[in-house]
Formats: sequence, structure tokens, C-alpha cells
Amino acid sequence: MVTCDFFVSLRRETQRIFKMKRLLFIILIASMQIVAAFSQTKADDIIGYYLAYDPKTGDKLQMEVYKTPEAKYEIKIVWVENLTTSDHVGTVQFRNLTYDPKNNEWINGRVMYEGSEYSTKISFVEPGKLKVRGYLGISLLGKSVYWTKEKELRK
Repeated sequence: MVTCDFFVSLRRETQRIFKMKRLLFIILIASMQIVAAFSQTKADDIIGYYLAYDPKTGDKLQMEVYKTPEAKYEIKIVWVENLTTSDHVGTVQFRNLTYDPKNNEWINGRVMYEGSEYSTKISFVEPGKLKVRGYLGISLLGKSVYWTKEKELRK
């Protein structure tokens, strides 16, 4: 009878330990998913309006980043400070950007500037500030500009 009580007690203790390990495992997995969700930039974080400056003239522009039905990102001019360039409003300047989650950047894009086409990649340098790099061939042979996120479309 004493031996039987010992095995019953041992079995209960084993079941309790197993339940605790399973609970700890579930908490660990949930914690890892929460940390992963908050620690990386999401592809759609880039969507919105940005204040930019024309690299050649210094004129202010507002750019809109949006997602296409093909899950690529495009950027068009939606506002210009200099009214003599207002014919550029609505022009799509950047095409075919895709999100690279490994490096938290948008890559493989093409930008048209002054009649020439350049490769481009975009990344956040800090929350609300984009680094936009245009280049020919390799990224070292190019120019970077910085855009600041804005809350709404300028009038």
C-alpha cells in the first residue's frame, strides 16, 4: 500500500511538472512572436506622404508612397512648391520597389529623373525619415537624399 501511494504521488508530480513546462513553452513562443512583431519594420510602414527636396533645384516637393495591386511600391509627386513645375504633379517617379525584410529596406526600384532612369533603394534612418538612394550600376555610384514623413496631403 505504501508503494502504491508513492507511485500515485510520483505520477501526479510528473503531470504537474509537464503542465508547467508546456505553459512555459507557450509563454516563450508568444513572447518571441511579440518581440519579432515590434522589432522590425513592416513593409507598409513606408506608405504615406513625405516632404522632399529636388536634388538639383532645392524646390520642395511632397511625395506619396503607395502600394500597387501587385504588392510593389510606387512613389508619385502630389504637391510642388514651385508652380512652374506643377505639370509634374501626379507623375509616378519611382516604380517596382519591393520590401526586403532581411535588411528592412525597399529595393529593386527604378526612378526617372531628368530623362534618365536609375536604380533605387529606400530605408528608414530613423522613425519618420527615409534615406532614398539613386544609383547607376552599384549603390556606391549614386546620391542619397532624405525625406521627412508628413501626416497629410499638402494643399
